[in-house]
Amino acid sequence: MFGFEDDYSFGVLQSSLHWIWFVTKCGKLKGDFRYSAESVFDTFPWPQQPTRAQIKAVAEAAVTLRALRRETMRKLNYSLRDLYRTLEQPGDNPLRDTHAWLDVAVRATYGMSANTDPLTFLLQLNLTCAKKEKARERSRHLACFCDPKTRQALLQATAFSRMFCHKHR
Repeated sequence: MFGFEDDYSFGVLQSSLHWIWFVTKCGKLKGDFRYSAESVFDTFPWPQQPTRAQIKAVAEAAVTLRALRRETMRKLNYSLRDLYRTLEQPGDNPLRDTHAWLDVAVRATYGMSANTDPLTFLLQLNLTCAKKEKARERSRHLACFCDPKTRQALLQATAFSRMFCHKHR
């Protein structure tokens, strides 16, 4: 359960970048992945200086992803697990296409090119953020995102707090 109510954060957390971080950093119990705040969420390096346009692009892709999932699950009487199992099948898949669109938008917030290895990039960014925090420099690492006042200021500054917040729809 994540305490974020905005589509931008949802988009970042649904991206393949976060998935790669999760699979690399998570614990395993009987072979099953275990998501923990300490090893995955707290160490995940968020985009440091996304522009308003980039935030909007991620939020729009996230809204599209959520709508596609909801509609497909309703239409086909699928669970979320059933829906994602369709990605294992070859051929065209709107869910795959929507995730690809989201990934392009999220990569842009990091300034990451398509041919950059995401794990290497995220590990380097994590180290950079940790060094900044250790030196007591102000950083937009996750600690900044967890602070409610800072988070609210970011959402207000981007003018998307209502437009791209699923709580208000």
